[in-house]
Amino acid sequence: MDRLLTAALAWFAHAPQWSYGGNRLQIKAETQVLSDVQIHLEAIGKLAIVADSASRQVKAKQDLLTLLISNEQTRLNVWLFPLDNGKRHHFGGGTRNSLPDAAVSAHVKTAWAENPAIAVQLLKRFQSARLQSEVRFQVLNFPHRVLNEPDALEIMLGNQLPGDVSFQLKYLLYWAPLNPITAVTLFMPAYGNHPFIIQYAMRALESHSVDVMFFYVYQMVQTLRYDVLGYVERYIIETAKFSQLFAHQIIWNIKANAYKDEASEVVSNEAPTIYAYTDWCQPDPVKPTLDKVMASLESSFSKEDHEFYEREFSFFNEVTGISGTLRSVLHEPKEVKKQKIAEELRKIEVEVGVYLPSNPDGQVIGIDRNSGKPLQSHAKTPFMATFRIRKNKPDTGLIEDIEEEPRSGLPAKNNTYETWLSAIFKVGDDCRQDVLALQMIAAFRGIFNTVGLDVWVFPYRVTATAPGCGVIDVLPNSISRDMLGREAVNRLDDYFVSRYGNEDSIRFQEARSNFVKSMAAYSVISFLLQFKDRHNGNIMIDDAGHIIHIDFGFCFDIAPGGIKFERAPFKLTAEMIAVMGGSTTAQPYRWFEELTIKAYLAARQHCDHLCHIVELMLDSGLPCFKPETIKNFRDRFVLDRTEREAADYMRGLISKSASSYSTGTYDRFQLITNGIPY
Repeated sequence: MDRLLTAALAWFAHAPQWSYGGNRLQIKAETQVLSDVQIHLEAIGKLAIVADSASRQVKAKQDLLTLLISNEQTRLNVWLFPLDNGKRHHFGGGTRNSLPDAAVSAHVKTAWAENPAIAVQLLKRFQSARLQSEVRFQVLNFPHRVLNEPDALEIMLGNQLPGDVSFQLKYLLYWAPLNPITAVTLFMPAYGNHPFIIQYAMRALESHSVDVMFFYVYQMVQTLRYDVLGYVERYIIETAKFSQLFAHQIIWNIKANAYKDEASEVVSNEAPTIYAYTDWCQPDPVKPTLDKVMASLESSFSKEDHEFYEREFSFFNEVTGISGTLRSVLHEPKEVKKQKIAEELRKIEVEVGVYLPSNPDGQVIGIDRNSGKPLQSHAKTPFMATFRIRKNKPDTGLIEDIEEEPRSGLPAKNNTYETWLSAIFKVGDDCRQDVLALQMIAAFRGIFNTVGLDVWVFPYRVTATAPGCGVIDVLPNSISRDMLGREAVNRLDDYFVSRYGNEDSIRFQEARSNFVKSMAAYSVISFLLQFKDRHNGNIMIDDAGHIIHIDFGFCFDIAPGGIKFERAPFKLTAEMIAVMGGSTTAQPYRWFEELTIKAYLAARQHCDHLCHIVELMLDSGLPCFKPETIKNFRDRFVLDRTEREAADYMRGLISKSASSYSTGTYDRFQLITNGIPY
């Protein structure tokens, strides 16, 4: 019996997970198995004799297992029935999801004695201050038993260096590495630059590949603000030796964060440098450190690497410098500007290996010299151009990827392909907030993918390359809702019918399905990140029917003009509901509700790591941040509620968004002030 309990409890030594994918039969089978195990446990419990200490130990393990199984049943039933529908007790789904304070000590002692990892993971299942205190007490007193549990280190340290850790910190020399973003936070002032913590953070970062750290370049650069001992600089320099692309991204980000103001004067291509900062452009306090790191990076390059660096940055400066030449024809007709762009594009030579900063995974091999297009702006000169890009194919191992090599006659792998890519080059606009928002969207996409959740987002690429300068990928095969309105398509559902056929057609059903999947994901992200300014010019529809949000100048704790017209949790208009069946009882709409709730539940499990991404950017000077930003962000995850309560909370937000008067008010405001149809 004891061995059976040990085997069963081992399953709970890992963090709770949602059932992968949308296979309802699989989830029902899992809940049924849990129910059968629970029934057998109860039957055995009635026969158990608790006279001696050994029997008492078995009984304690049995009680702990019963508690954990009940919790897992409840969680899986929420995932199976996110809308509840009165089925929360079906398939043996117990409702016990609480851990009374009176039982905490006994369960923690049992879990710790059995496997400390089980005790650590209890905190992921139950919200209890007493439980947090009891588990931390065990970690503090017996740190050597949880050296393989990075989560235990987070429990011990918290969000700043505690005063009750002394001998425990030496164990950091042997502790398993944390995830990269949490490791980066250990360089922040809250941890006092303690040598053991700094050494551990370095070891944790070095345990992750350069490809993983690519994702956190923005946070790495911000961490240089607190790099008193020079460890972050050393990590950047050493990592750059393995990846020139990583080095280039660091340098672009350093340039973008060197000044607090986005204002810069753009001069022509003939000038030795594109950006001439005015006397009133205020340097960021971290600028001397950034300059030092950039100089160290440049001096660390080998001859070949330095030549590549010069080619790449010279090429990109030439392209971006076109904005400077457009100043001379700022008030000329659009056709004159277009001719000027074409004239400048013809001057650019495409050298071997160069790439667009937003697409380091593809080489530029050509430019469509006639693709230049000036974009609408009163005082600035953004423009769009199209490039021929060569990329590597994913290695599928399929026979179709093999072709005969022309010269030798031997089989050679055809592992590249070419495509056209359009990009927007902006000067005078701070792109860093868009960079952060899209980084967060990419993080959410990773979260949704880890549970096989059938939702969809498109984190297009934006790279800030200097103060007020950046490059933005153009969304392929997409049109804004604003443009649909200008083309006399009065309603989104009418557009779907005209574009894909009647509601019974397969194409319409596929497009509606894509719309629902993207609406669910973007609704959750829009609420959590508080995207505002959601007028129809900032909402796109692609050829497949997906909705895509763009332009994230207003998020977290700022709104256009400081006036909070948009009081709804996220944008859910009558025409969007019409595409999803036309009523809140229609099957596509109910599917949208289910996916939205599941996306929210999946995101809640990663709240801490998402908060770390934002927290490291708080001193960047981005206007979206206020003193209460992190607290407000964390509060939106309602971590003090059970999964069922969180599911009901999100369903309430969906209902509030669907019936929001403020959404229509803001659309009418945009029509009156900016002529944006709705």
